Amino acid sequence: MTRPTRTRTAAALAVLIPAWGLAAASIALAWIFQLPAAPVAGTFLSPAPPEAQARFDDIGVAVAVVYAPLAAVLLLRRPQPVAILLGAHAVGSGLAAFGVQYGLLALEHPSLPGAGLLAYAGGWAFVPGTFLTAIVPLLLLPGRRGMLRRVLVGLVAVAAAVATLASMTQQGDGSLDNPLAPAWPAYQSILPGTYAIAAASTLCSSLVVAGILARQAVRAPREQRSPLLWLLVGHLFLTASYVVTVLPASLQLAAPIWVFGTIAPIVGQIFYPAAVLVMGLQHRLRGIDVAVSAVLTTSILAVLAAGGYLLTITALESPGPATPITVFTTAAVIAIALLPARRLIRDRVDRLVYGESGAPERLVNTLGAEVGEIATGADGLRALASALRRTLRLGSVHISTLSGDAVGVLVGSPQGAPALFPLHAGGEDTEAAAVLAVTGSDPDLPVGRRAREAIADLAPVIGVVVRLATASTALDAARRRAADARHAERRALRRELHDGLGPALSGAGFSLAAAANQLARGDRAAAEAAAVRVNELLDAQTVALTGLARGGTAAVHDLAGDLERLVASFAGADSGVRLVVDGEVRPDPRRSGILLRMASEAVLNAVRHAEATSVVVTLGGTDAILRVRDDGRGLGLRSGAGVGLASMREWAEQAGLQVTWEQPAEGGTLVVVRAADRVRAERSA
Repeated sequence: MTRPTRTRTAAALAVLIPAWGLAAASIALAWIFQLPAAPVAGTFLSPAPPEAQARFDDIGVAVAVVYAPLAAVLLLRRPQPVAILLGAHAVGSGLAAFGVQYGLLALEHPSLPGAGLLAYAGGWAFVPGTFLTAIVPLLLLPGRRGMLRRVLVGLVAVAAAVATLASMTQQGDGSLDNPLAPAWPAYQSILPGTYAIAAASTLCSSLVVAGILARQAVRAPREQRSPLLWLLVGHLFLTASYVVTVLPASLQLAAPIWVFGTIAPIVGQIFYPAAVLVMGLQHRLRGIDVAVSAVLTTSILAVLAAGGYLLTITALESPGPATPITVFTTAAVIAIALLPARRLIRDRVDRLVYGESGAPERLVNTLGAEVGEIATGADGLRALASALRRTLRLGSVHISTLSGDAVGVLVGSPQGAPALFPLHAGGEDTEAAAVLAVTGSDPDLPVGRRAREAIADLAPVIGVVVRLATASTALDAARRRAADARHAERRALRRELHDGLGPALSGAGFSLAAAANQLARGDRAAAEAAAVRVNELLDAQTVALTGLARGGTAAVHDLAGDLERLVASFAGADSGVRLVVDGEVRPDPRRSGILLRMASEAVLNAVRHAEATSVVVTLGGTDAILRVRDDGRGLGLRSGAGVGLASMREWAEQAGLQVTWEQPAEGGTLVVVRAADRVRAERSA
């Protein structure tokens, strides 16, 4: 909502202050000087009987009191022709009420200035606003204005102008003279008929407008129907009030009919302005919705009580004066009858102010349907927050858990002070599992009462959804961990088969080939020694596979000895593989097992893929734990490629080691394995 400008504020005050000031002055004059109820004779062109004219002052006060703030709010929040029309009606009705009392006071004090002008103002100041309210619904209805609407607007505008001019310039038979009335007998003689024609035209136009409203209400969607029905009811009551200004007193209608005609405008001032306010402001009603709802509910109850009492007493007094017991009994019966109607009236008012979607049961049903269809987990939580924001017309919805879980969602952009709601998954007695923070659609306005009540009613359901989302998120995390564990097992099996069993079988194959050559040369002892090495190598791999099946890497307690056996297993290869031990190196058994596999992979790559003629495995040294140097083709730019090289890197990371591949200037490949903490220390130095 944009803040009102100075021009809007000035326009609103220009309506509110004169209208309420004149209405208050009218009440003060009538109370202080105990003036009679009937206005000065001859000041009204209306053919209504004196009993009805005696209520015109009360109607003017009611219109000024109700329409002035209505017009002021419309001018402040959404200036439009309806606001100007209602503002003029409020000021004119206040002036008419004051003029009636001032004229009556002038009869007792003839020296008062402007007595004739103000007395006759009581008969014409209310006319333009009263007539033009007949077309207010046409100005509020959405869509294009067709030919019929334009004709009705023009006809009523002309009728209002004619009736106003006739009322301003007429001279009655009373003791006060109208300074605006020309002394033309022929002109004065046609004014009552002219006024009656203008009033009848407005009455007929008002009935047609009621038909247009009814047709629009029937065709409108359900969520847009409530304001139209309220506008229709208020318009019908105001139309009924026009009957008083048209039907002459000579008809001798029953007293209850005249009473209804005089209280109809009062009843209409409840339904009609409320619908005008809702339809005129639309979403700009936020911030005053609570006050509007409360005022409307109270006003309707008061009007129903007063109207019911007045009609009942009038009917009872037809045969004779009512007794005190009858009056008391009537008041008590009406008060008791209105008690169960209060909740119904409040629900209807809420439907008007908040729309059909704001009705409590519709809010619960709508959100319940949304909750029933959303998924679990973070996506479901986001869907729930979106449903809350959309259904309750909120600016933002933020759901956050109190357990520190990574479950939470924010929909919309928070602006303004949030309203906080603790969410209990198991009822109010349980500890809050999360907090719901919502802000209104306008940063300058708080969250409306209906939205707060709906959220409070749905808080247990929302708490359950949050708990389900938290459990679903935890389940998804457990599934991811299980999947990661399976992938890790597959990688470990791949590494073991590739780096352990693969080189061992290759070495066994080379040893068997060497034994075959030795047997062919007649060296049985050497062949048997090669067979023994193959057997030991296979036994070692059996132990390694057993450890892998148990979920771990086979430990090595004698790294130098196992490296010696690894080198010996390649004795039958074309490459010369030898071991060099540089100092005493005693890693822990687990790290020794990983170093053995890395050495096996490096030697196998050199023998099988690099076509090396010489491979030197060095254990220990000043700057490395293990080195494997060959004179083969080298890795070139593919130092990180291949399953074997990726496995060596993974083994190194698990054991706290760092492996690098280098290509010396003289050719070949150099694999260097260092302790990771030593590498970090060297870099920091």
